[in-house]
Amino acid sequence: MSNENLNISQTATHEGQSTRCKNLIFTLADERYGIPLSSVKEVICMTDITPVPHVPTFFKGLINLRGKIISIIDLRAKLGLSMSKYEPKKTSIIIVDVQDWVLGAIVDDVSEVAGFEQKQIEQHLDIQSSVSSKYITGVAKTTDKKLVLLLDIGSVLSVEELAIIKERTKL
Repeated sequence: MSNENLNISQTATHEGQSTRCKNLIFTLADERYGIPLSSVKEVICMTDITPVPHVPTFFKGLINLRGKIISIIDLRAKLGLSMSKYEPKKTSIIIVDVQDWVLGAIVDDVSEVAGFEQKQIEQHLDIQSSVSSKYITGVAKTTDKKLVLLLDIGSVLSVEELAIIKERTKL
């Protein structure tokens, strides 16, 4: 992805495309993940993050995005994946709506927006993954024979974790 911010615009669904589910595809620890495009507000390049004391380790801090303060989590840390250094030209922050709250999630790289037909998505699989299966809603099979783990970004943070972050970041 380029170093410029990517604005995600939502378009109305046309007739005949209602079975197609659009996802933003990104990588974490060399695995491909997707989240529903409907929950994505925008994608920005990595920026300076102001740390906040006494918060969970996956919570990296706050950024100022055009005058709005956004809480930032490291998705690798939250999902229990191995940590690595942020790469300035690849690491991105996905700005999402989670339970009526705007939040940023740090990912290794954002690659594309992909639409999947329902027949491409396998659900209720016995997934052997380092990521808890409670966060995975399905696995999409792409035309290039690669798999994309579909992530339920809303369930990644529990109500208790959201409450802690909200309380500690009141301004």
